[in-house]
Amino acid sequence: MALQDNITETALKAAPPAAEAVPARQHLEAALRAHGLAASQIRKLLAQALPFEGEDLLAPLARSLAKLYLFNPLNETKSGRFMLVGAPGSGKTLAVAKLASRARAKGACVRLVTCDAARSGGVEQLRHFAKSLGLEIETASGKEQLADLGPNAGALVLIDSAGINPYSPSDRQELESLANAAKAEPILVLAAGGDPADTVETAHIFRDLGCQRFLATRLDIVHRLGSVLAVPEALGIAFAEALSVPAPDAGLMPFTAEHLARLLLKKV
Repeated sequence: MALQDNITETALKAAPPAAEAVPARQHLEAALRAHGLAASQIRKLLAQALPFEGEDLLAPLARSLAKLYLFNPLNETKSGRFMLVGAPGSGKTLAVAKLASRARAKGACVRLVTCDAARSGGVEQLRHFAKSLGLEIETASGKEQLADLGPNAGALVLIDSAGINPYSPSDRQELESLANAAKAEPILVLAAGGDPADTVETAHIFRDLGCQRFLATRLDIVHRLGSVLAVPEALGIAFAEALSVPAPDAGLMPFTAEHLARLLLKKV
């Protein structure tokens, strides 16, 4: 009986703990699959995440993301000129308000400009946000007025544009002429949760219009980020900002590799 007890005890000591039965690599692969990432993208992320140390997946995933993709958040404390662009309903006006609120909180001077005068609801929404920040809205109904904005004078200039149909040649031409007249960097605003192929196709069109960075919205109301990850994978566009929460004074974070890793692992 004693011999049997010794054999059993030896076997128990040799067996790996339950937590180690499934390697960290498999845990990470399962998490990425749950977001709908393509198999080829998952393989690259897993390869760059090596080596795994223990069961903590956050550090290796963040390291992998930083190696594969560009992260270039907006610096709202410096003078600059940004035009937020995208399809209708992507969240451009809210993003402008959040960027303005964050900049003001850091003591930066901000100018708010809208060239979306045709959508009265959007203008009123932005005006409400501006009033809460003690700012005025400048309206530029066309490229001539945008060209007459004058120097930044040390201010962060945020321009809210009208949403366009990316498949309309006239819409694309008009948006490009507005961005050129304003001498502003176009920042693509993309809503998370869409079909990855459609999202990449849309982002490709805006990249051809000059967008090299994108801001992702609706991150608090989606469970799968496959469409968000598909954009830099296919096009090389840099992550800029991550937007969630509808309140204008919260829910905007610089998109870093660690923040994205937390979203993918749902450690927020």
